[in-house]
Amino acid sequence: MIIIISSKGHWRNGWLTNSKRLQIAIDILEKAGVRVQSVEVENIEQLDKVLDNVSEDALIWSNAYYVNDGGDKIIWLNNYIQKRNLPLLGSNAQTLRNLLQKDVCQSILNEANIPIPRFTVIATAQGEAAEKIIAQSGIGFPMVLKPTAESGSVGIAMAISLEKATQIAKKILIDFPYSNVIIEQFLPSDDITCGFLQFGDEILLLPTSYIVQSVPGKYNILDRSNRLQKWDDKDKMQLPIRDEIILTQLRNHIPNIASALNIRDITRIDGRLDKNGTLLFFDVNGLPALDFPDSVMNKQCFTCFPDYSQEEVYKGLIYTIVANALMRYGMEVPLIMQAQNLFTMESEIAIKLFLDRY
Repeated sequence: MIIIISSKGHWRNGWLTNSKRLQIAIDILEKAGVRVQSVEVENIEQLDKVLDNVSEDALIWSNAYYVNDGGDKIIWLNNYIQKRNLPLLGSNAQTLRNLLQKDVCQSILNEANIPIPRFTVIATAQGEAAEKIIAQSGIGFPMVLKPTAESGSVGIAMAISLEKATQIAKKILIDFPYSNVIIEQFLPSDDITCGFLQFGDEILLLPTSYIVQSVPGKYNILDRSNRLQKWDDKDKMQLPIRDEIILTQLRNHIPNIASALNIRDITRIDGRLDKNGTLLFFDVNGLPALDFPDSVMNKQCFTCFPDYSQEEVYKGLIYTIVANALMRYGMEVPLIMQAQNLFTMESEIAIKLFLDRY
């Protein structure tokens, strides 16, 4: 059995961002013979009632980072579930916290010798010192500013002057009270986004580039409006990466990023090339959106498995994520999931590796 727990007010950053998209995934699981219970909790009290009745054979799928705890307080949903030692799909609470806090994530990657952009951080209490911190950072212009505790390019902006960067930093601190500001060097290339999936002792990499032709990456970043733009395969598109130099960098670094951050089951990792062609990584997604058909993760899968229908690929994606989580806990994996997942599908683009190499 799988219990999917959504959280009122926190759907935007979940795996599945509305009830309609969630139902598509539920239908896939039920057709595989899996019993699914889907609930939305409004607060801790409601969450307790759900968890009090979890059966021993249940796998929890948390469809949010947070749950409300009265007033404006929120707590980490997975942290609360882990206190009960319940089987959990995806990465644990500490990993999700590290990933969502971009400054923490970059520090961990830096310690693991992963190539990342130069960066500095302005904490909430340092708003008045923003100009001085930026000026002394040595990052140079243009630079990219982001709230540290948001996803989906929410709040991201680029600045070409100290005055503008200071204005943006102070605005981020006001608009996003749970975030600090992370400032990174600008990288002059289109986004490179690589999916990462596990199935037992195997790894699957989905190497793609994320391109908006009208917003060339050599001079621009992709903001929230670009992310929400519809895929049309003319202006906005996701293309397979075939450049062997980039592919070698992905093979060398993506498994190590997942290991350094203790990723489980699935993630999506973004980066860009610097002017010398070195791939630098700046975003690792803990709950990559799975909305069918238009989430980035789905588009990656469709790009890497072009010989199958979108519906078949999406089913394989859902089966892969759930099957690996079940295997991690020694739970029974339906035969159809073992036979029809992304690791059993043919692709000349996806890269299959083995965990014992890393």
